[in-house]
Amino acid sequence: MNPPSMSNPAHERARPWLENHYEATRQRTVGLVKAAVDRLIQDGQTVTIEAIWKLSQQLDLQGKGIKKAGILGNAEAYAYYRQHSTSLRRTPRRASRQPVITTYRLPTDPHRDLKQARRRYLRERKADLVERLLSVEQAYIESQQQLARLQFEFLEQQQKAQKGHENRPF
Repeated sequence: MNPPSMSNPAHERARPWLENHYEATRQRTVGLVKAAVDRLIQDGQTVTIEAIWKLSQQLDLQGKGIKKAGILGNAEAYAYYRQHSTSLRRTPRRASRQPVITTYRLPTDPHRDLKQARRRYLRERKADLVERLLSVEQAYIESQQQLARLQFEFLEQQQKAQKGHENRPF
């Protein structure tokens, strides 16, 4: 007969006489995790599973400490670790941030130092350069539209002036 598989969830319930042992082991793990996390916070150190694992060996009266899998497998211990973990606190993703709208001043000097401008652009991040390029493209499109409007207005003024010139009595 084969021994029961460790991956079998009914394995733990198959031996009710071990329930007290399992509960004591769970509480020992929780106690060591809490003690290690509290000590790490008190010492101003980063709370990670690795740091808890190393410190638990020093804090444990039996000298065994707890394994990383013990922290991950114990819901209460893992929850305490997650609550105080500094390595799991992530900054919000850039995609979720509100877009920063930056207006760029377009160069107006046709005799500007192009080498200096090139060096400045080479120091920029790619994402910033893309935003700048898009704003320049938008400004170009708007200026082209404005130029077309002005040309049409100029043509209309010329036509009105011509009609007024033709309708004048000699």
